[in-house]
This record gives sequence, structure tokens and C-alpha cells, in this order.
Amino acid sequence: MGNEQTLPQNLALTTQFSEEELRRLGKRFKKLDIDKNGTISIEEFMSLPELQQNPLVRRVIDLFDTDRNGEIDFKEFVQGLSQFTVKGADKESKLRFALKCMILIRMDISAMVNYSRC
Repeated sequence: MGNEQTLPQNLALTTQFSEEELRRLGKRFKKLDIDKNGTISIEEFMSLPELQQNPLVRRVIDLFDTDRNGEIDFKEFVQGLSQFTVKGADKESKLRFALKCMILIRMDISAMVNYSRC
């Protein structure tokens, strides 16, 4: 998770989470990171029974995975979650995030339409 001391401080400046909230998120992240490689893969997300049947898990990972490596690191995890908080990021960031959501939904709809034509 990077430097344990400076990461919460840095993320507290770029997200709306307090250092204490970031520490708690860090503990949760470590529990999700089953293989302890510092990232959460789709397989690790899917190990949670409540997410196994959720068709949106892949899309959430796509939204959070800003470096497009297929896994979520702690910074991506926190920045993604901050988009869903009431006190969250600035309006421009939330609008960009909403646009990404709309694009992914549109891609899903286009894929379904194309599939139904086959």
C-alpha cells in the first residue's frame, strides 16, 4: 500500500476522507487483497459472497481502475469510493465520473443490441 505514514495524509488532501477514515479503508483493502500483492483483482472482489452475483462488479472495477491494469490499488480504491460519498470530490470530478458511468452503460447496451441482432 505504499508508505504507510504518508499515503493517508496525501489521500486526505486529494479526497474527502479523513486520515482516520483512510486508515479504516486501508484495513478493509488489506482484507480484500487476498494474495497480499497490494492490489485487488476481480477474482478477489468476486470472493465476497455478496458480490458474486452482481453484474456491476466488473464495471465498478473498470471505473476505479484508472491505470487500466485490471486491478485496483489502494489509491484507486480510495479515489473511486470518494466519488460515492456525500462530501465527495469536487463537482467537475463527479461529473467526469458520471460520464464514465454513462459511457460504460452505453457500451453494455450497444453490446446487447448487437448480440440480439445475431
